[in-house]
This record gives sequence, structure tokens and C-alpha cells, in this order.
Amino acid sequence: MKFLSYDTKEKKEFLTEIRATDVSAIKAYIQTWVPDYLMRVLRDTDFYYQLFEWDRILKLSYVVGFPWRCYGAYTNYRLDGLLCLGVEGENLKIEYIATAPWNYTHEDAGKMRRIGSGLICFTIKSSIDTKRQGRLLLNALPDAEGFYDRIGMRPTGNMNDSGLKEYEMQTDGASSFLKKFEKYLVV
Repeated sequence: MKFLSYDTKEKKEFLTEIRATDVSAIKAYIQTWVPDYLMRVLRDTDFYYQLFEWDRILKLSYVVGFPWRCYGAYTNYRLDGLLCLGVEGENLKIEYIATAPWNYTHEDAGKMRRIGSGLICFTIKSSIDTKRQGRLLLNALPDAEGFYDRIGMRPTGNMNDSGLKEYEMQTDGASSFLKKFEKYLVV
């Protein structure tokens, strides 16, 4: 899937593509494309978690045999987001979703917008393609709960073992979200 992301520093749109990814693609990206100044910033533990856990999560999914499929959001060869999907009952489940830290924290880098929404759009479309009518589940980090509320997901009242609230997207919410995001899709 391709969509238009928006760089707030350059004030222009860029083509972002979501495609299957694996551990070697993420490692190659980290070694090749992450600028030196960003590497210095990423030593902070919050940044470390957001970027460098990606390869650990992917590796774990393959070694332990979790039924995850992993996708990256790439903008001009730069990995701007990561998504790992599984199945839970009749729903597609987002096991892991993250945007790169420079998309929301570092002053020197452009902040790419629509990456998280693009990953959600991809998930809804995958849910529809697999006859799940757009339904999906995820466990939200507290800082992300507002985003999920805004895009039409609702808390189920359940929590996982880590105390994260479970959110769900129902068919009507998925349809509404797709209508709002379709203007950014590139066919």
C-alpha cells in the first residue's frame, strides 16, 4: 500500500510505502540510513526502545514461532514505521506498532505525519481482505490512547498482562477511518 506522508520540516508530501519486512531489512536500515546525529540522540532509553527493539521483536517472532507478519513503512528507503500483525479470534490483532522517534521528538529532523495512520489504514485493509470486515484489536501504550480514540477505536475494558488497555476497531469505525484517509492513498 502507498500513501502520502507529510514532512513538517520540508513542508511537503512524500510517497510512503508499506511492505513486508524482516530482521535483516531493519538491521540494514539501522546500519545504513540512521544519521550520526540521530544515533547520538538515540542513546536515550526512550529512543532506544522505540527504534532498536524493532529488530528484537521481529527476531523473537520468528524464533518463538509467533504467527506474526511484519511490515515496514518506508519513505525514500527510510524506515518510518513498523507493524506486526497476528490473529485473535475473528479480529486482526496489532501485536506491535511504532513510528520512528524522529517523527515526533527530535528538533533537527523533519516530523513525518500520517505514518501511524497509514499503518492503521493498512491494517484495516488487511482485515477487510481477510474477511474480517475491518475489525482489529491492539493493546495501547498510555501515550497513544488519545490517538486511538481520535481515529475511532474504543477501549474494550480488557487489559493485557502488562496493564495496557485493549482497544478495538469495529466495522463502522473502520469504514469511517478509511473514508477520511482515502485522500492520502496512492493507487
